[in-house]
Amino acid sequence: MQQSTALPVLEMLPTENLVPHEDSDPRRVDHLSRRLLEEGLLKNPPVVTAIPGNDRFMIMDGANRTNAFKAAGIPHIVAQVVSYNDPGVILDTWYHVVSGLPYEEFIRMLDDVEELHFEDCDQESARKDFESGKSQAYIVHENGTRQVCAFNGERTCSLDVLHALVNTYRGKADIYRASNDIWEIQKPYYPDITALIVFPRLNPQDLLEMAKNSKKVPSGITRHIIPARALKINIPIGILMADWTLERKRAWLDEWWLERMSANAIRYYAESTFSFNE
Repeated sequence: MQQSTALPVLEMLPTENLVPHEDSDPRRVDHLSRRLLEEGLLKNPPVVTAIPGNDRFMIMDGANRTNAFKAAGIPHIVAQVVSYNDPGVILDTWYHVVSGLPYEEFIRMLDDVEELHFEDCDQESARKDFESGKSQAYIVHENGTRQVCAFNGERTCSLDVLHALVNTYRGKADIYRASNDIWEIQKPYYPDITALIVFPRLNPQDLLEMAKNSKKVPSGITRHIIPARALKINIPIGILMADWTLERKRAWLDEWWLERMSANAIRYYAESTFSFNE
């Protein structure tokens, strides 16, 4: 076995003990539930981290996959367990490219939401106010920038504001993820782009506290960078659905590890990777 880094930690866990930190997509959950049962394999495990003070785990990546397990009534799941203290584990932020909605209609929809208050500004001012906590998000368009004002000078992010903002266009427009706020970069890739929504950077402690209290951020905002991801583990769904005790399934997973290692089937790839079939 080629081992250039520590092996990922895979654990057999009760599915109900995995807690999402963001909204899921019901359409994807339904599709994944059917596909899981048809294929009969858990190919890529969700990535989770322990919530301090209880036996639950916050899902960092794979919420739709986990909810598909719950919808299908699968009692156990194999998850990759990491910690925010592990080297290379980073909590970052995705921005939203909103596409396919006329900009004038989009602005009218935003102005109709009582929880949202805006100020027109230039992009550089929006960036500065955003960093200083004077605004909670901002919206970039080729004709200008609007910032979402913070309430009562609060520097912390308001979940109500984020949900109100995203709910304005969710289900009414196409949403893509972006890692920068530069219109000129995004426009060529999304010809029907309506606007670019820039969200605040959250911190791990706040996210864990939200998960502990069953609160969620809108989907498609948090971005977890996990080095040494475990992929293509191909655990049979039949094992996870079996009427066995958790201890017996954990013993099965231990044997699975030994078989993978003895077969020289584990490979670590240090190169950055682009996947074209997600």
